[in-house]
Amino acid sequence: MIEKHTFFDKYLVVPIIILTLISLVFIFSSSAPYAGEKYLDPYYFFERQTIALSIGILISSFVIFIPISFYRENGAIFILLSLLLLILVLIPSVGTEVNGSRRWLRIISFNLQPSEVAKVLVPLYLCGYSLRRKRQLETSWWGFSKPLVLILIFCVLLFLEPDYGATIVLFCVGMVVLFCGGAKISQLGILLISFFVLMSILIYFNEERFSRLISFADPFDDIERTDYQLLMALIAIINGNWFGLGVGESTQKYFFLPEAHTDFIFAIYVEETGFAGILILFTCYLTMLYRIYRLAYISYKKNYTFNSFIIISFGFLFFVQTLANIFVNVGLIPTKGLPLPFISYGGSSIIMNFIFLSIAMRASWEFRNQIK
Repeated sequence: MIEKHTFFDKYLVVPIIILTLISLVFIFSSSAPYAGEKYLDPYYFFERQTIALSIGILISSFVIFIPISFYRENGAIFILLSLLLLILVLIPSVGTEVNGSRRWLRIISFNLQPSEVAKVLVPLYLCGYSLRRKRQLETSWWGFSKPLVLILIFCVLLFLEPDYGATIVLFCVGMVVLFCGGAKISQLGILLISFFVLMSILIYFNEERFSRLISFADPFDDIERTDYQLLMALIAIINGNWFGLGVGESTQKYFFLPEAHTDFIFAIYVEETGFAGILILFTCYLTMLYRIYRLAYISYKKNYTFNSFIIISFGFLFFVQTLANIFVNVGLIPTKGLPLPFISYGGSSIIMNFIFLSIAMRASWEFRNQIK
């Protein structure tokens, strides 16, 4: 008799609950001074994130009941929807511009970020393509050239917003899915070179991005302008020491560190919780990553290839964004504008994270219960 497994994998659900609680506490802690100053309401960002989180959980509770075959059969719809949203956001009268970037679509009182949608839907399409065209991917350039062109088109659209972080993340996830689908190393090498050349050209002709890249070579040559944000983040992290200053006791959040509740929430978290907080955070992340790896490996061995691809996509998307955000906070890579998954403030990000998590949990549940 086959043992029946539930949807909820404790090795994924428990870390997510912990990360969500950390997120709510530190979004309020890091944003309260700024929200109180700008909106006269210290709970402004906390309340909006709570609403987005509730929406994400509600949608996920429905998504988890959708069979994985749905995603395999409707990949073209996902691509068209992602493409439409990324084109619409570039139209001046439609897309909302903030700080020089046109990344949001205003829908009633909610700002939808198409790049977050694309980071989920495009990999789902590539998973289906890698399954349907596995033989072509393994044996012919034609089978590889189609997703190559598709990935580059999406990367260009994301770059035009501009959203450099999402561009790199989508490219990396696409590479991983195609590699798992059977693409040759030589083919992936050409994709990597094509992407590098394209990015180099676009960065070279963008004065702001080029100057930021040059300044990264010497991160403390202009501490009052281009390097100010990194310097404030490093001060926050150093302030944390072993056990932090205490929850709510950060000094850098008081108008010293810009984007303290979004891209640089990690720095505030470390300032208030110290090395002990890092251990808690990394334990959650590593538990999830190990579980995702095991689920992907076992499902592939049991010939649930599509399920395996989906789990790998979610895991790698989660991994690369986490790593990139932390690297930005400690100055190992230039600022990319990537949120810390399940922690940073951002409605579209948290909603799409929970949707992709529920899809991955559904994929896991189906192969563990031997459902085709």
